[in-house]
Amino acid sequence: MKKTFYYLTMLLGVMAFVGCNPMEDIHDEIDAELDGQLAVADADYTLTEDDYEELGQNFPNFSSLDDAKELIPTLLSDLYPTYGAGSQLNVSFDLYDPLRVEEYTVTSSDYASIDLSNEYFSGMGEIADFLDAKYPQAEEGAYVKLTYMILAEEKSYTLTDADFDLIGEELADEYPDAASSAAQYGNFDRRSDRDAYWSNEMIVKALAVVISEEFGDVKGQKYNVTYDIYDGSSGTESMTVQFDGNAYIAVGGTSYEFDSPEDYDFIGAEFAEAYPGPAGNVAQYHSFDIRSTSANYWSDAMLLEAFNTLLMEKYPDATEGTQFEVSYATYSGSVSTNVISLILQGDAYVVDTNASVSTIEETKVFAYTNGSWDEPFMIPDSAYTEEFGQSYSNFDDEDEAFAKIATYLKLNFPYAEEGEMKAVAYKFYDGGTTTEYANFLFENGSWSVIPSVVTETLKFGYQDGMWVPDNTIKYALGGTDYGIIADALAGNADYATAVASMERYNNFDRRPGASAYWSDEMILEAMNALLDEIAGGAAEGQKYLLTYDIYNGSNTTEDIYLIKQGGEWVLFE
Repeated sequence: MKKTFYYLTMLLGVMAFVGCNPMEDIHDEIDAELDGQLAVADADYTLTEDDYEELGQNFPNFSSLDDAKELIPTLLSDLYPTYGAGSQLNVSFDLYDPLRVEEYTVTSSDYASIDLSNEYFSGMGEIADFLDAKYPQAEEGAYVKLTYMILAEEKSYTLTDADFDLIGEELADEYPDAASSAAQYGNFDRRSDRDAYWSNEMIVKALAVVISEEFGDVKGQKYNVTYDIYDGSSGTESMTVQFDGNAYIAVGGTSYEFDSPEDYDFIGAEFAEAYPGPAGNVAQYHSFDIRSTSANYWSDAMLLEAFNTLLMEKYPDATEGTQFEVSYATYSGSVSTNVISLILQGDAYVVDTNASVSTIEETKVFAYTNGSWDEPFMIPDSAYTEEFGQSYSNFDDEDEAFAKIATYLKLNFPYAEEGEMKAVAYKFYDGGTTTEYANFLFENGSWSVIPSVVTETLKFGYQDGMWVPDNTIKYALGGTDYGIIADALAGNADYATAVASMERYNNFDRRPGASAYWSDEMILEAMNALLDEIAGGAAEGQKYLLTYDIYNGSNTTEDIYLIKQGGEWVLFE
């Protein structure tokens, strides 16, 4: 009653003072007067179970950070009616944050986004580059189930006696004499004047029977199959076959994979005078640097010259039309495998423009941990029965699974560093067996699962008559972010050594006196360059808490807290 009387008296006093001012002005002045009477406080508060119930939550947690930001101000207004402008509250609450696996299918334009002229990936390096570009603000522990086209490495297979038995059974009606002979002798009779003769076309059909049974029909996958023959004497042949979506066909070219380090060392020695930088680099790192801006750059013409030299050395008696599919490692920021089809024309190998590239569609789950993308660690089937004492190759109790996996990780990763995260895939039975995922964190000498309900703390400030949540975005730098910074600062000669070190190791050297040292001012400039690229449209007043990797004698991290003011990112105190 006293409070109501006080407000009424104040209202009459304000009205008498302002005379005929509009009602809107009267309300503003009343609000300002009331704010002046309220306390300015800085306090902490943790939500209780009753608080969640009052806010209409079915469980004592929020399902999203946005829900928390929207609902908590209402609670604070009820709890702290005497707090006014300038007040701040650090509010702790529980957030339901289950591991979610996002699904995405790579499109034609996506390949171009990381400068791939072909619509496929050649290896994990390019997949990681794409995921970095697609999800520049990925949080630690994020998962993506990705469907994409990938260059298929040719698989090698040798026919066994059991395979020849299968061929004998499956092709008995179509090639009775030849099939019977293959099953009986474990080879293909290549004598064209015999009833048991196997032509190349017949062998393709025989190999299709075996490959389909052994591997299934994977469109685009190539198989180099070695088999026994008899042409008057015993011998072996090989043929490369590929499933084109309808049937298996023979494809040209002998598969040749660069031997490491022998072939790279050979090229390094052969081209030491002609291309000293590239030659020394390929011999040292066993991959061809294909970055056009690099001093060790291998152009397409140089690569072809190197392959010619190697193949001529390896196969001096090759004849016109001989074909090779050459697999070799390249470096363009990360190491990938490339394949080139070559054919001998005259006295040199040239690119075989008629050769088809073997690609297959693949779907895999990738996790973002410790600043990079990779496949989760898969618990091997044998571990369930041999290590965990399970009756089957799966778990059926989640708590038991997490406890056993934590122990297993400690035994198998004895050199884990404090704060390291491990994404784990495991099999779980709940009426049916599925692959599940969990993130484990190494702290205080042991691994523990990251729970699905986590505690978060947000700062709320009292502004303009309401509680407003802090807008800080937490962001941990990943591999591509250091590349963005390197590109932005490439023109600064004073930063050359520091930038080169950062780009190579994906961290900032924070050892005072080191040639690659990053000062606080340099890091601030680097983070400005990064945020201008990844958050160029951020509104005035947006805040970022950036976590970045450093080296100060050991590998660890630092944070920097920035706010956008006047179009620039400045330190937020």
